[in-house]
Amino acid sequence: MKPYTKTGDKGTTSLIGGKRVAKTDIHLEIYGTLDELSSFIGLLKHSVCADHHTSLVNIQETLVQINSLFANDNPEWDQNHPFNEAKTKQIEQQIDQIDEQLPSIQSFLLPGCTACNALCNICRCICRRAERNIHQIKLLTNQEKAAVYINRLSDYFFVLGRIYEQNAEK
Repeated sequence: MKPYTKTGDKGTTSLIGGKRVAKTDIHLEIYGTLDELSSFIGLLKHSVCADHHTSLVNIQETLVQINSLFANDNPEWDQNHPFNEAKTKQIEQQIDQIDEQLPSIQSFLLPGCTACNALCNICRCICRRAERNIHQIKLLTNQEKAAVYINRLSDYFFVLGRIYEQNAEK
């Protein structure tokens, strides 16, 4: 099978289920943004310590599932592909564990004190963009649950960037 289909040559593509939409459709913007995030996470994995590496792999795997939720607008698909809200609780626990190691914020933080910190902030910004895009559609049940995860994920990258900033200052 060839890696190209030629079916998108005129500016349309298919959502899961076969519905044809313009390549400018907001669903494509959502899952394209999440794919971009996963790509930057792939780069970030090469800069972090081992315990964060495992977490980032888990996040990438979760983003694949979330992408499938937003690659459709079919309520039946959404109902048959539940988003596990325990993933949101896990990311919250990781945020709390990292945040416990950090001093309170006294001023605005500038990204980029280290390459790792800069990549964390890029990931945070991409999460925020994805979230803005997500809230442009009428969310189905599991899409709503995934949207909460994306919101927490941006917080995760914020605190992860801070821990690498703190480590650079030592």
